[in-house]
Amino acid sequence: MKSIRLAFLALIMLAPLANAATTGSKVGVLDTVMVLSESDAGKQYAKKSEAKFKPQLTALQKLESDVRNMQEKLQKDGPTLSAEQLKVRQLELQRKYEDWQLKGRQYQTERAEADNAEREKLRPKLQTAIDTVISELKLDLVIDRQMAIYGSPGIDITRKVIESLNQMK
Repeated sequence: MKSIRLAFLALIMLAPLANAATTGSKVGVLDTVMVLSESDAGKQYAKKSEAKFKPQLTALQKLESDVRNMQEKLQKDGPTLSAEQLKVRQLELQRKYEDWQLKGRQYQTERAEADNAEREKLRPKLQTAIDTVISELKLDLVIDRQMAIYGSPGIDITRKVIESLNQMK
């Protein structure tokens, strides 16, 4: 039943493409991820983000290294430790591991929130750049590269959108 629903959904989604192909409509494919990463604004944000999150990432990597070292030391020393010493070290390792996991989740959440905020800030300029390219090329339909199974390089408008976005201030 689920596969029938998926097939029906795919047909509904592909209907505009089939109609565009038969009516001579012009279709474009856009890789928004590439636009956001390769545009000047995207590159500036990436540098700013890297600088902002570098201390947090460095601390997280150190914590990961500490967990690994504690684990290796416990494996090496384990046979010679008393049951009580082994239990204490395992508890220390468990606490350090949980701290590393918690800080890793915090890092990922903060980074995702910052990325989403930047995308929202950039969205109006991006939409204007897309609209400009659509108007220039007289496109009837633009789909995201992530949704397309295949798109010939001739209908990819990603570079044109990046250029249009870069020209905006």
